[in-house]
Amino acid sequence: MGLFKKKEEKRDNPTTTPNYEQTLYSSLGLPFFEGYSQRRAMNLSAVYRCVELISDNVAMLPIRVREDNVVVKNHPLYNVLNNRDNLLNKYNLMKLLIQSVLLRGNGFAYINRNSDGSVKSLRFVESGDVTIHYDKVKRELYYLIPSISNKKIEPINVIHLLKNSYDGINGISVITYADDCLSVSKAAETSAKGYYDSGCNLSGVLTVQGQLNGTQRQDIIQNWKTAYSSNGGGVAVLQGNMSYTPIQVSAKESQLIEAREYNTKDIARFFGVNPALLGESTGGAYANLQDLQQAFVLHTLMPYIVMVEQEFGRKLLKGTEQNFHIDLNENFLLRADKSATANYYTAMVNNGLITRNEARNEIGYSEVVGGDTLTIAFSNVSTNTIGETNKEN
Repeated sequence: MGLFKKKEEKRDNPTTTPNYEQTLYSSLGLPFFEGYSQRRAMNLSAVYRCVELISDNVAMLPIRVREDNVVVKNHPLYNVLNNRDNLLNKYNLMKLLIQSVLLRGNGFAYINRNSDGSVKSLRFVESGDVTIHYDKVKRELYYLIPSISNKKIEPINVIHLLKNSYDGINGISVITYADDCLSVSKAAETSAKGYYDSGCNLSGVLTVQGQLNGTQRQDIIQNWKTAYSSNGGGVAVLQGNMSYTPIQVSAKESQLIEAREYNTKDIARFFGVNPALLGESTGGAYANLQDLQQAFVLHTLMPYIVMVEQEFGRKLLKGTEQNFHIDLNENFLLRADKSATANYYTAMVNNGLITRNEARNEIGYSEVVGGDTLTIAFSNVSTNTIGETNKEN
């Protein structure tokens, strides 16, 4: 696959296609609210924390270029990702891309190339600014990004990340699948707010003997709210034959607390995040933090890591670099347990699977002279020939 920029075609009579999620909602007969995905959903603490956990952890991973299984040092892509002239640093670029995949279904970055086709820089593009044109019959795909160019942009020049899709071209966000769950959770949060705003007291029944006209009823209701219901601490004065019977329902009796806890776990299931990472004490049984972190990396982060590695490799590496691939080092996230980390690298080095310098590079230490040789610990004393050439010494 070559990286040289192909000739861009001018748009003839361009047409703007609607947002894919908007089309999906319309086909189901459901109302679509622009911006619901990013604004209303992120107001829920469970959604906010899930999105932050996934995007932050992927963004923190070191990006390496490997030739077969050997890390390539000083590859030009390192300068592209860490170029100080970029509007965004590597962390913010990766975080925005993953957040966009989670909340909007697609993550886009425009690849700015040099005249020889090599990558010059990456520019994040909001998914709402991108129109995807795909012709299934002709198998033609291109992108329209008015903020970048008034011409068709070929796929080789666009990083397009998507995790969930019905056609492999248009991504679908997690919160589109979780729409019903989020609606219930939002309703529970609204109910909880109203419950505490009213001084933890629900409405009661105000009884008046005799007939009242509409104006009198509204006046009594308004006066009652002003004197008593605003914060639950007012003093009510009843006149004549009026009586008030409160309806007392505790938060536990209304199962408000249980409902909110269930909603948190339900949202966590959609994102594939263990509820324990959201602060839920009943999130799951793990022996220690290391086991929980390993499960998070394996079951939650790895699909996003592989998605980034394959898309970056397809679009950023040159066609002549057939044996090269992009690698996100997930071991970076498994260093919380120092004892486990030490045992892991000791076993890897002693069994000749990696060199000492490879191990030192992964844990952030500088290389040492002679550390690029694979070694295997030898412990069979009966066949050990060390010292036999000069027994006297």
